[in-house]
Amino acid sequence: MTGNDRDMMKEMITLFLHQLAEMRVDVDFLMESQNWMDLSRLAHKIKSSSLVMGVEQMARDMKELELLAKEGKDTETYPDYIERLNTMIEIIGIELRPYLE
Repeated sequence: MTGNDRDMMKEMITLFLHQLAEMRVDVDFLMESQNWMDLSRLAHKIKSSSLVMGVEQMARDMKELELLAKEGKDTETYPDYIERLNTMIEIIGIELRPYLE
């Protein structure tokens, strides 16, 4: 994706991590307010960013959440998706930090 351009890679990783941090806050707010339509839209954004960065499991989970939240179905499962998302965000942050040095 970035070829051998280390600066571009750092920029993409930094942007991705920053977006995930912001989206994490937004997810918590939307869950608290039970705004399922906006949660669906946000899950779509996270899915897209995850696919660009090659984080396929996150993308799959967010696709499932996107479709469920769009219909307001199985709301009791949403916390499980969010817990997995938060765990993946933590792991991604740890794994990508060395590339920022």
